[in-house]
Amino acid sequence: MKRKAHLFGIRHHGPGSAALLKGALDALDPACVLIEGSTEGDALIQHAALPGMKPPLAMLFYAADEAANAVFAPFAEFSPEWVAMQWALAHGRPVRFIDWPAAVSLALTKAAREERLAALERKAAELAENSEGEDPEEGVSEAPTIRLDPLDLLAEAAGYGDGESFWNGLIEQHGSGQSPLEIFAAIEAAMTEARQHQADAGGMSDAEWLREKRREAFMRGHIRDALKQHDGEVAVVIGAWHVGGLRAETTVAEDRAIVKDLPKVKVEATWAPWSDGRLSYASGYGAGVISPGWYRHLWSLYSSDRHDGPEAFAAVWQARTAALLRQEGFDASTASAIEAARLALGLASMRGLSVPGLAEMRDASLSSLCHGDDIPLAMIERKLYIGSRIGEIDEAVPQMPLAKDFELWCRRTRLKPEETASEIKLDLRSEAGLLKSTFLHRLNLIGVHWGRLIDAEAGRGTYREIWSLAWSPDMSVGLAEALVWGLTIEQAAAAATIDRGRNANGIAALSELVRGALVADLPEAASACIDLLQAAAVQNNDITDLMNAVAPLVRIVRYGTARKLPEPELRALIAALSVEVNAGVRIGSRQLDDDAASQRIIAMRAYDEALGLFGDPALLEEWRRQLALLVDDEQAAAPVVGVSLRRLHDLSLWDEPRISAAFSRQIVGESPTRAGAFIEAFISGSAEVLIQDQTLLFLIDEWLCGLDEEVFVESLPLFRRALTGFDAVGRKRIMERIAGGRKERSAAPDVIEDNPAFERALPLLKTILGMDAHDF
Repeated sequence: MKRKAHLFGIRHHGPGSAALLKGALDALDPACVLIEGSTEGDALIQHAALPGMKPPLAMLFYAADEAANAVFAPFAEFSPEWVAMQWALAHGRPVRFIDWPAAVSLALTKAAREERLAALERKAAELAENSEGEDPEEGVSEAPTIRLDPLDLLAEAAGYGDGESFWNGLIEQHGSGQSPLEIFAAIEAAMTEARQHQADAGGMSDAEWLREKRREAFMRGHIRDALKQHDGEVAVVIGAWHVGGLRAETTVAEDRAIVKDLPKVKVEATWAPWSDGRLSYASGYGAGVISPGWYRHLWSLYSSDRHDGPEAFAAVWQARTAALLRQEGFDASTASAIEAARLALGLASMRGLSVPGLAEMRDASLSSLCHGDDIPLAMIERKLYIGSRIGEIDEAVPQMPLAKDFELWCRRTRLKPEETASEIKLDLRSEAGLLKSTFLHRLNLIGVHWGRLIDAEAGRGTYREIWSLAWSPDMSVGLAEALVWGLTIEQAAAAATIDRGRNANGIAALSELVRGALVADLPEAASACIDLLQAAAVQNNDITDLMNAVAPLVRIVRYGTARKLPEPELRALIAALSVEVNAGVRIGSRQLDDDAASQRIIAMRAYDEALGLFGDPALLEEWRRQLALLVDDEQAAAPVVGVSLRRLHDLSLWDEPRISAAFSRQIVGESPTRAGAFIEAFISGSAEVLIQDQTLLFLIDEWLCGLDEEVFVESLPLFRRALTGFDAVGRKRIMERIAGGRKERSAAPDVIEDNPAFERALPLLKTILGMDAHDF
């Protein structure tokens, strides 16, 4: 009789599957254990038994020549694959992975990506020749295939609402009493039938079927080899869907033919820490689970030697729920937790379940602990249902390249990751300070926010930075994920910046990326983002976006950094952006809705300040000319006009009569809504400015005093909103200043004594303040 391997069809990250698997392995006592997974992971299995290996963890497979081409294979302590590894290592049995190599899967992924890009380029070329305005992706996307879930088919036959509930009820929350081997035999029969039905119904595309057949051909080959090498039983731990495929009668020649000449890339493999959040469906992980926190609680029931039963199981969960509610400030007594546990057990009994499921637990918590209010439960859902556990790697395990480079940087900069918050002050003129700043900026670019910049420039240039440092274990996971960008901090930061630049939404975001790359000392990434910014600016018609792009670039050029800057390129880019802004601001300020106008005036203030610092007289003169044109433009949005007139006043470009006349034109005969929006933008800023600026203050006072009662009542709410930016002390001082009346300015003395020291310092003072020679 032909020997067959024992196929244990499991659900990835299923605690019930893991408990059944452990029981089945104990009963079968196999000579070797085979596990679904990339074969490059074989070298990593030995580390799973080390005491410092604390799940959730992940095996990371990445192409040696392109770290971005990578895939993670996560494990929780309740993952059947992890349990299988632990069992085999504890019993001294051979254990290895049998899925197709990551070398093949990553090569095929790369080829598919390149093929799609080539198709998009061909489509774009055809559109350029034949038509305009169409999306290049149209015509290359495949028709979506409705993939039928075989579990849904079984669930429908069994009277469940969906496959998730069906599998949880029968497997993950099965209770106890049945033989694990018998349960796995039933799973095999059911899933084989469901898979055949899925194939008959066309539930997968031809490409998907080919992919799975190739994978299963690799698996069958490894199973044949294991049966030849071992006289005892062979246990195979695989996803339940694959059981029917591995039982298919195929020859060695057929399996070799389907995997012949597949492309391969050189692959590196390493362990990486993982987290509960990344195990969940919410993180986008395809084989994730809805509630890792709940599954861990289930695993505690199955893996405990005490066998306390469902009563203790329900009580512990409800006690945890009550504790989290109390942490959020809600009243959740022990008595209410006991009632919730009893209610959960009662609901489970009514629904024919041996132990309460997540739905029963949640209903009970909602009723007994939250009194029917969803809000308290919603506030703790992430901590309770998903969890916050972060994995740890044993010190004996070779570090992944990025973690190793991180430690090298820590030694070079003498920075030590600590969870206690601390503050460091850096002088960028020193080599040590510059090195630390570069390191922290690069970490931020890859999403590892160990340091938060709380003060830079501070009016004294950019040779001083203050950082707040606080390390979180979750950042170790961020380092692992960043490995897809490169093998070193520098490579990863540069690649991540360029990729974000290619996918940036708007040129303001690109401008920030340019700034980020420059302060992180990534000249190649900065140049790439500058090129992207120039290309985007040509096609961008959003004046607000263009304005927002100028300010961060000017700060770099104006103050400089301690790094080498491509100053000519940056100045040319700023000038080009500013020309576009000056040319389009007047027309682009018409017919703006409230939100767009609000964003515009914020951008205008930043742009006006930046242009003053940039020091290009022609650009500055044209900008101020546009401000004057905006004031006289009847179609321009009222807030834009208000800001424009205020700048003309603050810069003393218009005299008092001209400001008063323009002010009157904007409010006399206008609707209260438009007049109020103009006033709000016009007076916004510091209350101290109004107090000290007599012309501005009494201009507004005269307008208010001249309103009739009806218009005054309509304008009052808008005017009050305009003053909300001033604190109570500022508003009180404004009232006192108005009550004091207009004060005549004292005549200037006929003779002004010369002050040579002041005259010598004046050019430097103007330079520091970013003012032109004619501003005084």
